[in-house]
This record gives sequence, C-alpha cells and structure tokens, in this order.
Amino acid sequence: MSGSTRRINLLPPERAEKRRARQITTTIVAAGLALVVLLGLVYGAEVVRLQSQKHALETQNTTNAALQGEVAQLSQFQQLETQLQQRTQLLANPTQDEVRWSVVLADISLVILSDAWLTNLTASENVGAAQAAPGTVGTTVLGSVQLTGITFSHLDVAKWLTRLAGVDAFTNAYLSLSSKSTIGPQQVVDFNSSVQLSDQALRHNQSGAGRQP
Repeated sequence: MSGSTRRINLLPPERAEKRRARQITTTIVAAGLALVVLLGLVYGAEVVRLQSQKHALETQNTTNAALQGEVAQLSQFQQLETQLQQRTQLLANPTQDEVRWSVVLADISLVILSDAWLTNLTASENVGAAQAAPGTVGTTVLGSVQLTGITFSHLDVAKWLTRLAGVDAFTNAYLSLSSKSTIGPQQVVDFNSSVQLSDQALRHNQSGAGRQP
C-alpha cells in the first residue's frame, strides 16, 4: 500500500459556496468600513483646515479694520494739506499776473540821468491784457507810462530815451517833445516821453518775484 493519503470532502457543495459567499461579504464589509474611516479622516482634516482658514480670515479682517481706522485718521491730514495747497494757489494766481509797479518805478529811477528831472509821471494799465496772449513774452502791451521832465540839452534827451529803451519791462520808447526853454537865466530842454509796458513787467516774469511788494 502506498503511504500517501487522499482527502475526500464529503460536505455538500452548497456549504462551500455559502462559506465563500460569507468570506466575500466579510471582505466587502471590511473594505467599506476602511473607506468610511478614510473618508472620516479626510473630512476631519478638511474641517480643521477650514477652521484654520476662518481664524486667519477673522484675524486679517481685524487687522484691516484697524488699518482702515488709521487711514481714516490720516485722511484728515491729507484733506488739510489739499486745502492748504488750494489756498496757496488761490493766493498766488491773482498776483502772478499783476504789474509790479514798485519795480517799474525802481527801473525808472535807475535809468534817469543825473542832470535830468521828472516833472510829471502818469501810468496806466490795460486791464486783462495779461490774459490776452499768455506765453508771448515781450509782446503783450500791459499799459503805458508818460514821463515829462527837464534836462539841459537835446543830447541828454537822446540819452534818456536810449536808457528807457534798454529796460526789459519797457517797449516802444517814444519821444513826443524836446524843446528849449529857460528857467530864469538857465536855458533848459523840456521833454515829453512815453513807454509801453511789456509782460516782462509781470510778477511771474521777474526773478525772485514772490510776495514782495
């Protein structure tokens, strides 16, 4: 006789099929439970992350609110600065196109001859002439100055007229009279002259022309 044995299954095949079905069912249930546990872990992680983001958002909102409060406080200073700039410009605009008569008179005093005397000075200004032709330096006629005086010779009158023509703020120097006369025993020459004011006489066209008179 041979030493090997042969196992014979005497159980009905239905029981084997039921055993395999139970094994499959157990495996499916275990896999389902594992999947549920995994989904639970993922859900928990997402909840934790969402709470963290909510906390970060609340913190940022608090920071933004504090910054907005600071900006609102600083905006008051910005408004004050804007008002100051507007008022400064408002003060500057009316004066930048004005004729500086003090400078005009100073120019006349600088060019008058030492042996000549003015007996009359009449000045007039063309209102609005400064805005008539902006940017045309030296061509806009702002007004005129009539100068009447006395000197000792026609040559002195010619020198006077030449000096007037050399002033930047003056244009069209003109002589309407140069005649001899006497003052007691002294022979003199009476003269009438005039000049027109160019836009070089305006405050903003003169160097160092701030709010000085």
